Amino acid sequence: MKSINYVPVFLFFTICEFFLFVKPAFAYLDPGTGSAILQGVIAAIAAVGIAGKLYWHRILRLLGLKKGKSSTTSTTDMNSGGDE
Repeated sequence: MKSINYVPVFLFFTICEFFLFVKPAFAYLDPGTGSAILQGVIAAIAAVGIAGKLYWHRILRLLGLKKGKSSTTSTTDMNSGGDE
């Protein structure tokens, strides 16, 4: 006898219940709520911009648009500069 996986059935009935038994909320949104939402959106955009700026070189290396610096060239350049 085969066992039945009940997860898809449960998920289907949960989604149906969510959409069929929706009641109106009768909620009030004051102007302060709108400004708080706007502030959150602006903060999220700023956070993505700052994170992008911090990791910009890593993103370019990951995409193959920029080659990483090798440590051997930087040490030889520093040593050959003042000893000649």
